[in-house]
Amino acid sequence: MFRSVLAAVALTLSAPVAMAGPAAEAIVETASEKLSEGTFERSDLMRIVDTQRIARFALGGHARRIPAEDLERFEVAFEGFLAHAFEQNRHRFDGASVTVIGSSDRNDRDSVVETRVKLPGKDSQTVRWRVIERGGQWRIVDVQVAGLWLAIEERAQIDAVLDRRGASIETVLAALRKGSGSAPARGAL
Repeated sequence: MFRSVLAAVALTLSAPVAMAGPAAEAIVETASEKLSEGTFERSDLMRIVDTQRIARFALGGHARRIPAEDLERFEVAFEGFLAHAFEQNRHRFDGASVTVIGSSDRNDRDSVVETRVKLPGKDSQTVRWRVIERGGQWRIVDVQVAGLWLAIEERAQIDAVLDRRGASIETVLAALRKGSGSAPARGAL
């Protein structure tokens, strides 16, 4: 048995290492450059961010329990919510200096890219970007800022809404619409 364990360790150590990092880093670097130059547009956001995957993650186990039509409506509303949040906040990145520090490959199609972001007049901070390859295309699926993964935070907020007595997918859709500016509101989720 000891020999088989040693053989497995030796095989693992000699196996080729997945190199997702360079491709994942390139997508983050491109996005970062456009953000700091102020040329990053909504179309760029939709092209490099996998909004469908984030929406399904944010909905969590509820995604399996709702009809396909409701899931599609949620995905559209969630994309609008993300796009609106981006539109409202992109000016905060004007003049930012973003440096890719490196990446940590989870496997050959999943990587976390670490960056150092320096905004004018502010201290530098570390921002991590989770980037996944699907169908030959690398796309961002989450961002960690100030220690919080944003998709995980959205999931917790959606769970909190759906856990309320009498809440339904309509409740969540209404909150997303409010947060996307398509209905009068004071806040999002």
